[in-house]
Amino acid sequence: MARCWVAELHLVRIMQRALVQLVVTFLASQLMAQSPPALKIAITRSGAITADGKSTTLDALLSVLRDLAAKKGVVWYYREAPESDPHPNALKVLSAIVDQDLPVRLSRKPDYSDTIDDKGRSVPSK
Repeated sequence: MARCWVAELHLVRIMQRALVQLVVTFLASQLMAQSPPALKIAITRSGAITADGKSTTLDALLSVLRDLAAKKGVVWYYREAPESDPHPNALKVLSAIVDQDLPVRLSRKPDYSDTIDDKGRSVPSK
C-alpha cells in the first residue's frame, strides 16, 4: 500500500511540473504576441535603404511605414557612418517615420544589438 502512495505522489509531481511548463509556455507566447511589430531599417553611406534586411525604395518604404503605424509598431533604425553627414535618403526616411508618428529605437550597430540613449551613448539592448 505504501508503494501505491509513493507512485501516486510521484505521478502528481510529474503532472504539476507539466502543468507549470504548459502555463509558462502559454504566457510566453502571449507576451510575444502582444509585442509591437518592429521594422528594422538601415541606411548605407550611399543612401541604399533596407527594411528587415531587404533592399527597398523610399516609395515602397512609405507604404510599409503606414501599415506599421496602423499596427502600432516601432522602427529600429541604423545608419552607416553616423559621424558623417547623412545621405538625403536618410533624412527622407526619418521624415517619413516622424510623419507616421512611429517610435524609433536608434542603433549604432548594424545588428541592432545596442540602443542610443538620450545622452547619445550606445547601450546594449536588453
